[in-house]
Amino acid sequence: MRILQLHNRQGSGGATGGHGREVGALEVMAHEAHMLAAAGHDIEQFTLPAAEDMGLGSARLGLKAVWNAEAYRQVSERVKRFGPDVVHVHTPFPVMSPAVFQAANRLDVATVTTVHGYRYSCIAGTCFRNGGLCQDCIGKRLKWPGLWHRCYHDSVAASGALTLSLALHRRTLHREVDRFIALTSFSKHLLVRDGIPAHKIVVKPNSVPDPGTDIEEVTSKNRYVAFVGRLTAIKGIRTLLAAWKHVPQGSLELHIAGDGPLRPMVEQHCRDDASISYLGWLDESGVYDLMAKAECVVVPSEWYEGGLPLVLLRSFAVGTPVIVSNLENLADGVVHGHTGLSFDTGDVLSLAHALSQVAHEPASFRRMRLNAREAYLQHYSPDVNLARIESIYTQVLIDRASGRPER
Repeated sequence: MRILQLHNRQGSGGATGGHGREVGALEVMAHEAHMLAAAGHDIEQFTLPAAEDMGLGSARLGLKAVWNAEAYRQVSERVKRFGPDVVHVHTPFPVMSPAVFQAANRLDVATVTTVHGYRYSCIAGTCFRNGGLCQDCIGKRLKWPGLWHRCYHDSVAASGALTLSLALHRRTLHREVDRFIALTSFSKHLLVRDGIPAHKIVVKPNSVPDPGTDIEEVTSKNRYVAFVGRLTAIKGIRTLLAAWKHVPQGSLELHIAGDGPLRPMVEQHCRDDASISYLGWLDESGVYDLMAKAECVVVPSEWYEGGLPLVLLRSFAVGTPVIVSNLENLADGVVHGHTGLSFDTGDVLSLAHALSQVAHEPASFRRMRLNAREAYLQHYSPDVNLARIESIYTQVLIDRASGRPER
């Protein structure tokens, strides 16, 4: 099969800060490209820079978000030259615009899109506003609450552009996209609420490379739990540090890897508490090593995440259980007491209780290690992901050839 991957890079600032959804989407696209190429498929990629990197003002951004004629032309040319069986769009917003779906369809090529965040339903793409979860725009044809609250880059003009793009391209998204790949059942539910036909949505989690290591035997010496991720409030680092004060002293250490705007706060906590270590931003091998030797990995996110975070999948890959927020989009991937624990989102004492269980019940967490690794092998390994994505592409081509589902 020949697959053309498309992606619009996101800005280096904002909620992602360069190490959030943007890195995740790029990493997933690159991982899938490598996976598919290794299986004998031909892959080509076309990406556009972030709006900020293109130096676009609000007016030009607005025009391109609604209809990017240049992207339409460029994608059309690549389709004609490369001759793909499937055009797989990872993120068309804001600059690439949904015009790329029409470009592929005008040339009778199947289209698939991975829903990395919530941009088809929420102009911010996060369903998070003013420090809390928000679904005000879900199900609305016109995302006027997002415009009213200036949810995209805190700009009326930029928010208006995304609002107008989603409104005008409602037909494009509903009729000219062959398949939406939702990363979780929760994500699929939001798409259905927003009017996307359920038969066009398939749930397929991401995968991460198999580190190929044996499950570590965690010793009783220097026992620690790990946090890996962006140091922002939305990732729950404040809640984690507050909860840590309630964990029995001397029972565990907390090792933090990552970077972001709250780094000074994390470093101050390290100076004040010798049981906390800050490791900076680690490469992939460093992350795997940190996770493999941890009692558990803590994922205290306070927003839905686009899907199961890659940090959670990596933790399972090395056989390390997790503690996660009980948000539906996160906790659904973790069987409580089997592959980890969940706690009440944003609740300091609830998280402290879960961490105390790690401190007082090490044997139960060690029993979860085989379960975590098995969950990875069954659901989140490259082999499983490859079979799923090949099946999606094949079914889309069969449906187009037979004229279903109804377009």
